[in-house]
Amino acid sequence: MLRRKKIALAGVSILLTLLVSACGQPQEPAANQVNQLILTDQEMNQSLKEIVRHEQEDMELYGSILSKGKNRNSNLEALLDQADGHIAERRTLLEQAEAVMSRTKEQMEELRTSLDQLSFEKEENLAQAHTVLDQYEQRAASFATFVAAYRQSLDADEQLYSLMRGNVEPNLVKIKHAIRERNSQYAKVAELRQQFNKQTKAFNGANAKLVQMEQAG
Repeated sequence: MLRRKKIALAGVSILLTLLVSACGQPQEPAANQVNQLILTDQEMNQSLKEIVRHEQEDMELYGSILSKGKNRNSNLEALLDQADGHIAERRTLLEQAEAVMSRTKEQMEELRTSLDQLSFEKEENLAQAHTVLDQYEQRAASFATFVAAYRQSLDADEQLYSLMRGNVEPNLVKIKHAIRERNSQYAKVAELRQQFNKQTKAFNGANAKLVQMEQAG
């Protein structure tokens, strides 16, 4: 299960003092700039949390469909309609999470440039800020791979359920193959989910270290 990963100190102002450049323009500490950017991750986390909720319901639904499907006289249409609705909702949530990640990535280069223009930051703080962004980009790449696999798992769900619809004499060979494919795709998603969670943990650690360095002065 995809565990909700909270961004370190996201949603909470770091409240570091604004400093002034030699030109008299206010400059924000590196940790503030990074924190403002990654606050958008809260939106992505909410979408991922909703996906998890649907997954839990869908696993129960999947079990009911397979169990009831053993009886050739069973009417599965209502359950299959419900399952298709959940698939559509998960696709929408996945797209929302992907859009948030995409917007954040688009701002990365601008943020790196802004950090390099800071006149007051210690060199080690700037280096750590870039490390945080490096970790975020690795996390984004991991997320993109996860999203692609997740879409394939939803495709596998749809393929299986379409084979079980409205057939007086269902093709059991095709259905068994579709079940194996569906289970294989979900196993792949679980593995990629672990990788994404690992990248999230590394990113959170790097960001927390940056905040500590800034607050230590």
